[in-house]
Amino acid sequence: MHRSTWATALAVVTPAVLLLAACGEQPAPTDATRDAPSVAFSRGGNGQEHAGAIVAHDSCDPASFNLAIGPGTCVKNGNTTFQEFIGELTATGVARKWNFTPTQLTAHFGVNLLGNNVGGEEHTFTPVRQFGGGVVPILNQLSGNPVVAQECLSLDEDDVVAPGGKYIIESEELAEVADNSGIARVECCIHPWMRSEVRLKS
Repeated sequence: MHRSTWATALAVVTPAVLLLAACGEQPAPTDATRDAPSVAFSRGGNGQEHAGAIVAHDSCDPASFNLAIGPGTCVKNGNTTFQEFIGELTATGVARKWNFTPTQLTAHFGVNLLGNNVGGEEHTFTPVRQFGGGVVPILNQLSGNPVVAQECLSLDEDDVVAPGGKYIIESEELAEVADNSGIARVECCIHPWMRSEVRLKS
């Protein structure tokens, strides 16, 4: 099982994270978490066909994230410092700039989805039966996700998507986790509040 930079580094820095959360300001979000409407579209070409995409966003400030977690944790110029990230997560259970868009979409059975990481950190696009926690215990605790999603316990090396990377969310995996209503759930197993619901149709 792959251990992300977060999971490895936070085993060492968890006390510092909790100290930052306790001492830093804890701003509440000023706008609601984005909730995109359901969409359905198809694309082909460049290998495997996929229907729609889930895009992972974040806003990590490289200086503070790399100092707290380790070099290379954040590779884009976001404007949320590590202390602000932990403060918001502690106060609200989510860091609102760490999200998937859309949060709901429609796809067809037998057609893959694309995961597209446009953020500065690693993310996963993991189909799960039930939303839950991920592979970083302190982020599970701060986001109120004490029960780890079962599928996050068996990640492969290539399930962790680097910044700028793309990932094929396989149709078979979506069908496997879909409930009786045809809803499959996809989450980031590093930042488990990053979630999308996929309605599968024939």
